[in-house]
Amino acid sequence: MLEQGNFLFNSPFLPCVFFWFFLFPVVASQIPLGSKLSVEENNLWVSPRGDFAIGFVNRSDQPYQYSVGIRFNSKSIPVPKQTVVWVAGADVTVGNKSYFQLSQNGELVLVDSLKGVTVWTSNTSELAVVSALLRDDGNLFLLNRKQEVVWQSFDNPSDTLLPGQNLPVHKTLRAASRNSVSSYYSLYMNASGQLQLKWESDVIYWSSYWSRGNPSSSNLGAVLTSGGVLQLVDHNQEPVWSVFGEDHNDSVNFRLLKLDIDGNLRMYSWVEATASWRSVWQAVENQCNVFATCGEHGICVFNASGSPECQCPFKTASSPSSKCFALNCESNYSMDTYEHTFLYGIYPPNESITITSLQQCKELCIQDPSCAAATFTNDGTAQCRVKTSPYFSGHQNPSLSSISFVKKCSDPIAVNPHAFRSSPAQSPVKRSHGLCISCVIGAASVTFVLFAIVQIGIGYFIYRRRYQILRKAALAYPGWNSKGLMMLPFTEIKDITGNFKHQIGPGCREFISHGNLKCSNVVLDKNYEPKVSEFGLGTAHLEASYGGEKDVEDFGKMVLILITGRPEVKDAWEWIYEELFQRRPEGVVDKRLDDGVDLKELERLLRIAFWCLQTNEHMRPSMGEVVKVLEGTLTVDPPPPPFSRRLSEEESLESGSKPPSPVEP
Repeated sequence: MLEQGNFLFNSPFLPCVFFWFFLFPVVASQIPLGSKLSVEENNLWVSPRGDFAIGFVNRSDQPYQYSVGIRFNSKSIPVPKQTVVWVAGADVTVGNKSYFQLSQNGELVLVDSLKGVTVWTSNTSELAVVSALLRDDGNLFLLNRKQEVVWQSFDNPSDTLLPGQNLPVHKTLRAASRNSVSSYYSLYMNASGQLQLKWESDVIYWSSYWSRGNPSSSNLGAVLTSGGVLQLVDHNQEPVWSVFGEDHNDSVNFRLLKLDIDGNLRMYSWVEATASWRSVWQAVENQCNVFATCGEHGICVFNASGSPECQCPFKTASSPSSKCFALNCESNYSMDTYEHTFLYGIYPPNESITITSLQQCKELCIQDPSCAAATFTNDGTAQCRVKTSPYFSGHQNPSLSSISFVKKCSDPIAVNPHAFRSSPAQSPVKRSHGLCISCVIGAASVTFVLFAIVQIGIGYFIYRRRYQILRKAALAYPGWNSKGLMMLPFTEIKDITGNFKHQIGPGCREFISHGNLKCSNVVLDKNYEPKVSEFGLGTAHLEASYGGEKDVEDFGKMVLILITGRPEVKDAWEWIYEELFQRRPEGVVDKRLDDGVDLKELERLLRIAFWCLQTNEHMRPSMGEVVKVLEGTLTVDPPPPPFSRRLSEEESLESGSKPPSPVEP
């Protein structure tokens, strides 16, 4: 068990300590309609005994960005260690002029005054709410006139469970978002009633197992008891699975269960004697077994003191500041061997598996230009696991039998498989002692130059020929307009197409941008098939592009409008992107879609939509790629924020850099 006595203040895995600044508590009982908390006043709503409080928090890693959360407020816990247990809207943040209010219509609302938008609401305006109450167990209630609970924060957890709080089937704890990896970690109860720790949507690296019968999973819930026991309980509150903290049944005033940003699930107890939080149980005993625990920073190893840390054995002293996984290989590569090392791909989290020998596993990676690394299990299964992504992680331990091979630049730094050059092992040079190598090279060069000149001449002749034909056609048909479109009368079109039996010029004609794609231009025929109206009329506008970049952007906007039912508002787009980034895409779906949605398809749709909305046009996919993503034949990476240009076109051309590709085959 890893001791975590100073977890909330000194843990290297938690750079997310919240600093609270408060002046005075507002209420210590029921909270009436109209009550307000603001960043400027720095006021709080406090539970009756003062054990918990709710107010604004200022994140140390995001200056001038605030969230509303419930935190410990007991005088026995020092302010720096009064950890947050619930956040409104998970990781939603607002500016320094914002407020949180129980409105007159009975809704909790978080308003960003600088932007003039409501970024989160409890959606309780129709439940006849008359007051709120923060209880001493950390649960925030909304009550109606009969003092019945119509909404509670315990039903909407963020990353923490408190004693007595229930996590039912299909509810999720999600790790706080502090870097590109932690936001993908979640605790989820599947349809079989098992608690699972997952990375993204399909990598499961820990599960709870129980064998007492087969109760209906819909009746199960995960509960942390005040005695320090995590249980799965049935509808009769009988436990079917339990794990115990080291201090279970000891006299402890405060406990919590938290999904930390390092992807591990831990139970913590407040220790009065040391004035610190102590980890008394964790789901994954070996932190190195947490999927992607090191992200892109290398592999997980144990140092001399027995603590896990991330190292990059692929990096040398000559380049200590470079990333563990480089994006280019400027020279030939070599193949290095790492014993007792298991590697796995993380972007995407999949790999090809072949049954073969150790030496053939190495040769497979050498001969495959797309292979970045390979791991031979060496445990009797004879599996060769080939990684085709340059982004991979793993762990190293003397007890592991697996052996890994990594392609490295001659620098050496681990390489991008798409930038590999031929190696001597792939292209052996055969020399003849009586052959003049320089003569052969000279002859080949002359031949190539002559061939190129001939090809250029042929191309120029074809181009001139076509130009003359089109010029004659232009003179013959006075119907060409100022945009270069030929205007033919109906009788001639009918004659040319054989009474409309044949298409004119099939084979992908010049592409013409629609230029004005929007929901009002998409109509349904009698069979409810969508049709695009006003097609081609966008060419009448100077801003219309023959490359279709504007159509791609407009398509992305249409997708977001159709999914959310919200009009085109930049603030709404930012909110949708934040929900996608925090892995809560289901929260943006139009409530009128009552048949439910496929979360994987929804996430794929939102990802490609935000790629289409990239400010830098060079980063947008083609519509052909968009179609393949929608069909499921291409995968799509998480998009960067589309709201500001990362590189201007001039900077991109000067540096010769290539924008990232949104899709992979």
